Amino acid sequence: MPQTKLALLTTATATSPVSARTIYDLKLDEDLYKPDFEITAKFQAFSKELARLSLLGIGVYGFLIKMGAEEPQRGNGFLVALIAHHTLAGIGVLSFAVCAACSLFHGFLASKCLGYQLVIVRYFNRLEGNRWEESNKEQFREIIKKRQAEQRLVLRVGGSMLLIATLTLILGAVLVAICSILVIAA
Repeated sequence: MPQTKLALLTTATATSPVSARTIYDLKLDEDLYKPDFEITAKFQAFSKELARLSLLGIGVYGFLIKMGAEEPQRGNGFLVALIAHHTLAGIGVLSFAVCAACSLFHGFLASKCLGYQLVIVRYFNRLEGNRWEESNKEQFREIIKKRQAEQRLVLRVGGSMLLIATLTLILGAVLVAICSILVIAA
C-alpha cells in the first residue's frame, strides 16, 4: 500500500526493510556519514535560531500590549494604537507563529533526511562483496532507489519549510517594527 506524501514526511522510515546478517552490514566508515552529520547539525542550529527569534518576536507583541495596558495616565494611548492597527499586529504574531512551526518542522525533516542517508549508505555497503546473493542485491538496488526518491521529497519539503520560516521571520520583524513605531508615536 503506497504511503501518502504527508505520511511519508511524518512516519519513521529510516529503518531497513531487510535485516542485517552480520555486523558488517551495519558498520559504516566515519568518512561516509560524518559530513552529513555536520551539515545536519548546522541546519538544525539555524532552524532552532529561527524558532528562538520568532518566539522572541511574539514576546515583543506581548510587551507592547502590556505597555499599552499599563499606561492609564496617557489614556491608554498605546493600547488604542495597537487596537487601531490590530491587523498589522495580528499578521505579525501569525508570521512569527508560522516561522516557529516551519522551523521546528524543518529541524525534524533534517533528522529524517539524515536517517535516509544512513540507510542508503548501508545498502550501498551491502552491494559490495560476496555476503549477499545477487537476488538480494537487486532488492537492495530497488530499496536504494525508493529511499532516494523519498529522501528527495523530504529535502524539497524541508527546504520549503526553511524558506517559509525565513520569510515569515522577516515579515514578522518588519511588522513588529512598524507596530512599535505606531505604539510609541501614540
